[in-house]
Amino acid sequence: MRNIPAALKAHIDSGVTTLCRLLKIRLEDGREFGMTTLDRDVEYQGLSYKAMNGFDTSIISTDESFSVDNAEGYSLFAAYVPGIEADMVYRGELDNATWEMMIVNYSDLTHGHILLDRGDVGEVKAVRDTVFIPELLSFTARLRQTIGLVDSRTCRARFGSPANSQTGCGVDAEALWESHTVTAEASEEPNVTFFSNTVAGITPPARVKWTGGDNTSTRLYQVEVVDESTGQITLLEPLPFPVSINDTFDIRPDCDKRFATCRDTYDNMLNFKGENLIPTGEAVDTPGTATGGGFTGGYTDNDEPIQQQ
Repeated sequence: MRNIPAALKAHIDSGVTTLCRLLKIRLEDGREFGMTTLDRDVEYQGLSYKAMNGFDTSIISTDESFSVDNAEGYSLFAAYVPGIEADMVYRGELDNATWEMMIVNYSDLTHGHILLDRGDVGEVKAVRDTVFIPELLSFTARLRQTIGLVDSRTCRARFGSPANSQTGCGVDAEALWESHTVTAEASEEPNVTFFSNTVAGITPPARVKWTGGDNTSTRLYQVEVVDESTGQITLLEPLPFPVSINDTFDIRPDCDKRFATCRDTYDNMLNFKGENLIPTGEAVDTPGTATGGGFTGGYTDNDEPIQQQ
């Protein structure tokens, strides 16, 4: 059941209406951007909704049950959302963004609004520095996702997440960050490589977060190589922009999800979310099994195989 303000309902029932749709996109950091189907801008609740016929106004079908809406995706045909630039997409600033769509009476905004739907922003693309948002996914689309746990010898927790969450870790990863500066020219062939003569004591797996320069964002990049003798750092993933001297970054160790690491390195074995003693199959390429196959009876606390006698 939708909550329809009395004044707006009376306007709709009048038969002659001045209605338009508003679409709000909210980034994870709280910034908001708006667009409207009207031919002029609409100022509503402190946000300016820019005039553009940029999104599909197809009918939204819902009912009183928890079934998935049949219009779970909406296309944004317009290429440009005012205020959203291509650099924001490259830096990942639109990751985890949400949206909501509403109806208002543009001739009298004091009537309030009807909330039509809300959800997650789908994949965002930037082509030739032009931003495309191909789809808006209703929150009910999450009902299509498989939810559950699968047995695994490695940990399923997200490193650094609170221990009291379903896949919580409990390690204070924020305390592990170290700040450094790029001190020598970087290369992007075959992987992104740069140099900092101050990094020491960190070996992969590790993560890098850029805090200064063109690549500044909240994204975490996987580290492939850390060479203390030369200061070389190589990433497994591409960066949106070239790395320059004096760019700043944070780096911290990560977790390889093994029980021995959880116990010995982070003293966190009580929060280990895996089954490290689970028996393995007969495949010869199963980690820890003996050459030639054969059933293994599990693994020791040091991740060594226990062979069946």
